[in-house]
Parts: sequence; structure tokens; C-alpha cells
Amino acid sequence: MDETCSCYTCQNFSRAYLHHLDKTREILGAQLNTMHNVHYYLTLMQQMRTAIAEQRFADFYQKFYEKREIGI
Repeated sequence: MDETCSCYTCQNFSRAYLHHLDKTREILGAQLNTMHNVHYYLTLMQQMRTAIAEQRFADFYQKFYEKREIGI
């Protein structure tokens, strides 16, 4: 997953183990991936709300898409 992510999944499980769970169709893999995805979107929405409140959403938007283009 993401080494910089603070979610339960990324902090406690290796990419290899998550890959194994996916390939063996273990329900735990889907649950852990869902936990990661929900954490990602909750964090993203909090960052967006903060940027809006601080009147810097345009800068946030630009930086967000710059990171996506280079694959971060």
C-alpha cells in the first residue's frame, strides 16, 4: 500500500500479504482494502475542508493533481 499512510492496513500489513489475500480471494483482503480506501477519502476530505476554510483551495487543487500526475 502506501508507506506514508497512517491507516490500520498500511501500518500493520505488507503489500505481499495483501496481494496474497487478494489472489486467494480472502474476504479479509477486501476488508483491509476498504479500510485503507475509507481512510484515504476521509483524510482527503478533511484536507479539502481545511483548504477551503483557509481560502487556499485553488492551491490545494493544483498540488493534488500535480502529485497524481507524477504518481505520488
